Amino acid sequence: MAEIDFGVVRVESGWTVVAPALHMRSFSTQEQAAVVARRFAGEVIGRPVMIHFQNEDGELRPAERVEGSASFSEMQLV
Repeated sequence: MAEIDFGVVRVESGWTVVAPALHMRSFSTQEQAAVVARRFAGEVIGRPVMIHFQNEDGELRPAERVEGSASFSEMQLV
């Protein structure tokens, strides 16, 4: 199954989370953006997510793999 790629990257003076069809607001610290990216990645149904983190120098670190924990049967429809 194909992985989904997320990124935690520097945009101007803040950090943002980017993913397919998604661009989250700017966070003041990289750690805040990373927490949101990991939480969101954990909600992806049935697909692993690779999160790519940019360091302060603009280089990408090795990706972190996050397994989605939810399944269709676990989801509650509102």
